[in-house]
Amino acid sequence: MIYQKHCPGCFVSKSGLAVCPHCGYDESAPRSPLYLPHGAIIGGEYRIGRVLGRPGGFGITYLAWDVHLQQRVAVKEYLPKALATRNAESLDVRVLEPAGEAAYRDGLEHFLHEARVVARFNHPNIVRVRSFFRAHGTAYLVMDYYEGVNLGDYLAGLEQGRVDVRTAVELLGPVLEGLQFVHERGVVHRDIKPHNIYLTSAGRTILLDFGASLLHAGDATQQGKAILLSEGYAPLEQYQRDAPQGVAVDIYGVAATLYRMITGHAPPPPLDRMGHDALADEDLLGVPGFAAVLRKGLALQPQDRYARADEFRRALFDALELPDGVASPAEEPETRAYAAHPAATAKSPADAVTKVAEVAQAAHAGHGAVLVAAAILVGCAMIALTLWLKLPG
Repeated sequence: MIYQKHCPGCFVSKSGLAVCPHCGYDESAPRSPLYLPHGAIIGGEYRIGRVLGRPGGFGITYLAWDVHLQQRVAVKEYLPKALATRNAESLDVRVLEPAGEAAYRDGLEHFLHEARVVARFNHPNIVRVRSFFRAHGTAYLVMDYYEGVNLGDYLAGLEQGRVDVRTAVELLGPVLEGLQFVHERGVVHRDIKPHNIYLTSAGRTILLDFGASLLHAGDATQQGKAILLSEGYAPLEQYQRDAPQGVAVDIYGVAATLYRMITGHAPPPPLDRMGHDALADEDLLGVPGFAAVLRKGLALQPQDRYARADEFRRALFDALELPDGVASPAEEPETRAYAAHPAATAKSPADAVTKVAEVAQAAHAGHGAVLVAAAILVGCAMIALTLWLKLPG
């Protein structure tokens, strides 16, 4: 078998070997026929690599190489496995049964809706869509690629499955900043949960997957919505088809994610909390003032939650006596820097996130720690730049 010259797992040259000596990716491992093959060129400019994460029920996300810009990107393909499959020869996506044609087309339009929604945003904590296009009977979103791990997988990899309350709030602060940004532009995410929050190896927190998003107008009722929810992270109104779904939906999602981060498990579904609410009796780590803030974010009725994401963020930071003036992450995408050799990053994404939390805490102790951390980061950046220049051109 002939293997790719450049590794589909990291796009560093591996001289046609099956297993990459740089990242360990094994190109000879079995690959689902649903996936685009290694090396396939789509849209005339994106070479397909490994699959990122675990494919969802409606799509597959790949690492890809932009042959024009010479850098790594993430490419999301619409392919609902319950409705469609792939023609192995043409790579076209086709509907399995005629009865599923309408549902497939509706889903495709919603997928493109997600692209149009996110393409409007330019914020350091919101995933950036570079372009989107139709091909092979389906559609594709091209996004910035970030080395890292999603919050759900990161928590699952920890021995006790949770982090301390201060680290949790510091990691979710940027998510609330990003939500404030999209809310002010009339969009509600509607699916905030750990697996839709990405922790980059450079320390940035990115909000992903706007596939469930809705345009909203203040508190206007959104009629005729499909019931779409993630158990444990969805508020009461998402269980009701025609209930208003505004900013309060996202406030609940962030609060539920925060609860998961500090306890090791998601809160009980809101239907189980009606009547007697077990959360009212829970200690919630005994941090003075914090429990009240979290409970307000998790209130059953939307009008009892915080009205704005920035208000929720301020309340959390005040409860823990954290400085509110957190420095905004650099807006420069990390795609180019992380096209470098994997050795230029931390030993693992989880290790990098741990270091990010440690640096954040050290920053509160004094400027000396900040200068040391900055010197380390500059050194890593120089190594990354040197290795990047050796990438396929």
